[in-house]
Amino acid sequence: MTFILIMGVVVSTGDKEETMAVELNKSVVSLTTSSEFAGGQSLSLIGSVRAFTEAKITSEKSGRVTGVNVNLGQQVSAGTILMTLENASERASVLQAEGVYEAAQAAAAQTNFGTSEAETRLFNARLSAINTVRSAYTTANSVVVSNIDNYFSNPNSTIPGLRVGGQGRTPDLNNERVAYQDLLPEWNRRVDSVTPDEPDLLEMLSYSRANVQRTIAFLDIFLFVFDQKRDEDYASDELIFSNLRGSLLGTLSSIDSARGELISATEALERANASATGGTASAADAQVKQALGSLRAAQANLSKTVLRTPIAGTVNAISLRTGDFINSFSQVAIVANNNALEVVTYISDNELNLLSEGDIVMIEETIEGIITEIAPAVDSATRKTEVRIAIEGAGIKNGDTVRITKEISLGNIRNETIRIPLTAVKFDRENGSVFMVENDVLVSRAVVLGNIFGNSVEVLEGVSNTDQFVVDSRGLVEGEEVKIIN
Repeated sequence: MTFILIMGVVVSTGDKEETMAVELNKSVVSLTTSSEFAGGQSLSLIGSVRAFTEAKITSEKSGRVTGVNVNLGQQVSAGTILMTLENASERASVLQAEGVYEAAQAAAAQTNFGTSEAETRLFNARLSAINTVRSAYTTANSVVVSNIDNYFSNPNSTIPGLRVGGQGRTPDLNNERVAYQDLLPEWNRRVDSVTPDEPDLLEMLSYSRANVQRTIAFLDIFLFVFDQKRDEDYASDELIFSNLRGSLLGTLSSIDSARGELISATEALERANASATGGTASAADAQVKQALGSLRAAQANLSKTVLRTPIAGTVNAISLRTGDFINSFSQVAIVANNNALEVVTYISDNELNLLSEGDIVMIEETIEGIITEIAPAVDSATRKTEVRIAIEGAGIKNGDTVRITKEISLGNIRNETIRIPLTAVKFDRENGSVFMVENDVLVSRAVVLGNIFGNSVEVLEGVSNTDQFVVDSRGLVEGEEVKIIN
């Protein structure tokens, strides 16, 4: 009996010749599921290596380079001066602004001294006003008690009893003396309680002035009575009362002077406060701030001629030399931390479902990387989603272009996503069908297709993750008997 090898299977001739002929006529197919197919895929991307921290130093103004302080590849700390531009005029502006600022501060100090003088003047004016109202009370009280009361038999009773003929003014004199029984004690109480901090000191002056005028009017009634008698016995009394009246007029003048000085001192202090520093609307403060603003502006212009690095790292690029002329917004150097690198790549929406933050990927098939960030939105320039991968390892430098690969496992595929190879689909005008095997016979099943992802296609309806289907449907027809090998 003769044996032959067919497709890796040893069969014998003789009694099994008929069986062998049948086997040779069957198509051989492989079966898989959506889950198994997903587990056998891999993702390949191209990315660029860059530093986690990198600064591109740009000149904010044009000028000639007067000094380059670093070399290519040099390690620098944050704030290091990389180069300077010609800045003689800027330094002169700073010096001038410093002088204006110091002059404003000196002027402010002088206005503060003027404020102190104004405060002293106001305090003295308030003391003078208090002495004036006390003197006014003393004078008026003496006129009433020591002089006017001599013409009443009982001046502190409800009927004082005028001792002279009143010439028709007796009721007026009696009533006025009764009024002074309350007026003098109240006036005395208010005078005794007044202090330099009295907020209503002007009102106190007005109150005292009114009382003095009333006392003068009281004397005028007596002078009228004396004049009507035309008697030499009252001539001396008339002279005394005239002198008392003059004294009270002098008191009125003193009150008016104290009032004027108090108002003037108050206004002077307000003007001084408006000019001095520390006030809510201070002219001196405004001048100091204006000078300080000019100084800050000059310093800012000067700083634009001194190019510093904002970060610590390695000078990866510096293209200028002393004497070169640069334009505004020209890039002059690049400083980066080359010890901490990351890879940046961009993926399509179809590939986005296969990656998650925290996934491990391979860089150049030898270095592991971890996905640290996946952008939440599509980049407007590339129309793709940015992905950042942190890496550690030798052999990769800042600026390299590298290949990124990732084996796709079942955990990377979303549960609701079903993908099958394109070779498994018999395409129709809109959707298509796949072959299942039932009792070694091909059975067609219609499917609704979604997006195409490289060598695979998304299935929306018709196949589940666990349904087995034929991997390659090319050349096969429904109802055909097949042999399954995997």
